[in-house]
Amino acid sequence: MTNDITLAQTLDGATLDSFLLYLEDMPNTAKTYKSCIKRFKLWLKDQPDAQQPTTNTIRRYKEDLTKRGYKPNTVHLYMVAIKQWFKWLESIGKYPNIAQYVKSGKVNRKSPKSYFEAAQVKEILDQIDQTTQAGKRDYALLVLLFTCGLRTIEASRAKVKDITILGASRVLLVQGKGKADASDYVPLPDHVYTVLTDYLTTRGIDAKDIPACTEPLFTSTSNRSKGQTLSTRSISKICKTRFIKAGFNDPKWTAHSRDLVLRAGAQPKRYPTNAQTCERRHDKHLLAPDWQAGQLSNGRY
Repeated sequence: MTNDITLAQTLDGATLDSFLLYLEDMPNTAKTYKSCIKRFKLWLKDQPDAQQPTTNTIRRYKEDLTKRGYKPNTVHLYMVAIKQWFKWLESIGKYPNIAQYVKSGKVNRKSPKSYFEAAQVKEILDQIDQTTQAGKRDYALLVLLFTCGLRTIEASRAKVKDITILGASRVLLVQGKGKADASDYVPLPDHVYTVLTDYLTTRGIDAKDIPACTEPLFTSTSNRSKGQTLSTRSISKICKTRFIKAGFNDPKWTAHSRDLVLRAGAQPKRYPTNAQTCERRHDKHLLAPDWQAGQLSNGRY
């Protein structure tokens, strides 16, 4: 494909909408990409090669993001969005993939955050009032995050029916980041299943109803959005509020799964949905419910 068409012919709203429709199975990704692409379009307007941008244009944009003080992970996100967009534009014959040979940038994989110890987890869970629906929800949410290492996006996307049996094991099906469906799973220990069903009962959902229930696993209790899916932002806010109430008021404590469960090399695991594989797993990474019995001997939180 030659670069003989102007990008102005490609940057119309309809084309961007078509790209977002292409990502319809990943609504959160589509929302993020839309924001990134709009920012790029605004930047491009003031560039001398705005009508026919080249690979050097994309490199200049990446350099500009860095000069403006964006963090490496943010630059990486913007570049991934731009690269995916131009890849799609080329695939439909609209414009050459001028971003193909521009690297997205390095990502800081090392988290500067801290991890909770077992005694700290117990403090957080103990201060939750479980006499209310919101309290039972928050308790179940935190137990799930602490024990199974779910990301906020995975907890937000989870449906009640995702609690299921694979082989001889009870699991929670997981729709991970960038995935179109719940193609992975995490083993669901008995103590986690118990607190989840205890919470679901407050919504009128009994254990026998779980397999056919398409409602979100965690829902809002506020008047304006009662019964609606908890967003990732809401989940993060719930976690942060509970942390602060327990006395952990520091920016280093966040709702990210790695901050919640990673300690001494432990890794939250996800497996493809394969019943035979599930039967053979020995899930030693799962966190034992020592906070329930008040015995914190293994210290794995």
